[in-house]
Amino acid sequence: MLSYLAHIERSNRKALDRVEVRMSVTELSGGRQSWSGEFVSRSADGILPSERISLTLDNGQKGVASVSETHFDSRTPDATLVQFTGTGPLA
Repeated sequence: MLSYLAHIERSNRKALDRVEVRMSVTELSGGRQSWSGEFVSRSADGILPSERISLTLDNGQKGVASVSETHFDSRTPDATLVQFTGTGPLA
């Protein structure tokens, strides 16, 4: 997985800025690609599974993703791990 700093725009128009995102991109046949990743957000942000997010990476690439899972750990109650899957090309 590669690491990027990202600006994340949520479907509720609340943005998260300069978030470290870890992603992997897989090239598929026909020039298509599959991508997914994860980041840690504040639990107070209330990100939910199936929420749509728009990412702008520090290398200029942009894409839209859907939150696939969130993981809350009671040992670190202020942080939630958010996993996402790209829903279109990363351009």
